[in-house]
Amino acid sequence: MANAFCHRDYAVPGGTVAVAMYDDRLEITNPGDFHFGITPERLLGPHESKPWNPIIASVFHRAGIIERWGTGTLNIVDWCRENGNPAPAWTQESGTVVVTFCRVPSREEAELGPSRDQVGTKSGLNQHQVVILRRCLNENALLDLMNAVGRKNRTKFRDQFIKPLLDARLLEMTIPDKPNSRLQKYRTTAAGAKAISESESER
Repeated sequence: MANAFCHRDYAVPGGTVAVAMYDDRLEITNPGDFHFGITPERLLGPHESKPWNPIIASVFHRAGIIERWGTGTLNIVDWCRENGNPAPAWTQESGTVVVTFCRVPSREEAELGPSRDQVGTKSGLNQHQVVILRRCLNENALLDLMNAVGRKNRTKFRDQFIKPLLDARLLEMTIPDKPNSRLQKYRTTAAGAKAISESESER
């Protein structure tokens, strides 16, 4: 988190550092882009660090939150490996930087196999997403979709199911200019309808 605040682009209006927890991973989303020639690959090795917010970085350094510039991502990688987990992955998506921490499943989870939310098809969809796309062949509101798959938490539902479908252009908003409108509904795109057909053919 300290690394995210040091490198966040505070010029992005309405942006915020966000943390999303899933069954198999944790994601930290940070407004902005990679700067100064930094790439995801370079973050995994020694590199020169130029914090986008040097004043914040200096305060964190004096407070002992960070040791020295240029070692943050290396420490993160080392800590993950010490805990028996894979190194995190950094990606850049639509003006945001996302770091994903995956965990190694426990022995019990490995024996049981993936949960019903994680079971997917060759089309890359899990069971809930297929249900959502089917429902949205006719326009549906968010609450109706949540009820269809037995979900209660609106934020988690958006992050785990709706957003990936929107990003993949399998689903679209009926009022794209006002994403938070109380009248907002969702409908399946032509690509989404094709994905439904592919998932059904795999049965």
